[in-house]
Amino acid sequence: MTTPPRAPHGGARRQWTGHGLRRERYHGYLFLAVPLLYLTCVVLLPLLQAFRSSTFRIRGLRATFVGLDNYARILADAAFWNALSVTVRFTALSVVLHLALGLGLALLLQDSGRARTALRIALLTPWMVAPAIAATIWLWLLEPQFGVLNWLLRATGLMMENRSWLGEPLLAFGSIVAVDVWRGVPFMMLLLGAGLATIPKEQYEAAAIDGAGTLARFRHITLPGLSYLLVVACTLDVINTVRQFDIVAVLTGGGPAGATEVLPALLYNTAFRGNDLGGGAAVGVLLLLIVLCFVSLYIALTGAARADE
Repeated sequence: MTTPPRAPHGGARRQWTGHGLRRERYHGYLFLAVPLLYLTCVVLLPLLQAFRSSTFRIRGLRATFVGLDNYARILADAAFWNALSVTVRFTALSVVLHLALGLGLALLLQDSGRARTALRIALLTPWMVAPAIAATIWLWLLEPQFGVLNWLLRATGLMMENRSWLGEPLLAFGSIVAVDVWRGVPFMMLLLGAGLATIPKEQYEAAAIDGAGTLARFRHITLPGLSYLLVVACTLDVINTVRQFDIVAVLTGGGPAGATEVLPALLYNTAFRGNDLGGGAAVGVLLLLIVLCFVSLYIALTGAARADE
């Protein structure tokens, strides 16, 4: 038999007052204070400073308060709308290719057997390389005179003369999309591969017994099973792609003739190459608002999924 706990001196057991829980709550606040302080210094204060800078016209050490004039000037500039158009086309095309190729590779790895781990590591390599380094490698590959790509195309007879992949507007836009797809597909493949692992194999077996072909199983089992994950993955991919800067900055810098000048590149060119820090800050705030729209969509989607569960 177990011995009952002893009562404190005085005969009666003291009633729990919750002081220990309150003390633990203070400890929790203390632990949260460190990351909150870090986020305040690294995220919140720079955002406030960027918004403040967007209301000034800054030339060297001189700063003149102009209110919302920088926003009006940027929105009236054709370069902003060209950058917005390039950003939309670049993001849409990249996300579609990420999704299509990532899903295809995830399905391929699902049936790869013992070679799955080795193939997954090999395919994840582009995603593990830093964007600036990856863009520098592709800058060498696409070099018009001594680049490997031109040499391979001429050696195989697919092209008779060298092409300036980063010097022609259409080719330059296609090049930055190709490099972004090369680097972004592994993330989508990894995410969708995890989603495929959650679909019960019994469903595929039952469908095969009923005579359903590969396309029918994909349409009626795979796509419905991945429906929520596809929406969330696309939303996250849009958020990552719409603020892509490293690849564009290294490969083209926004040229030629603004053909690859996405909004982050316009921000850099306006602020540092054009020496207009106020206008660049205004572009950054507008880009932040666009990203926040997709972040709100992501939060709404994940919140609705949790509510359904």
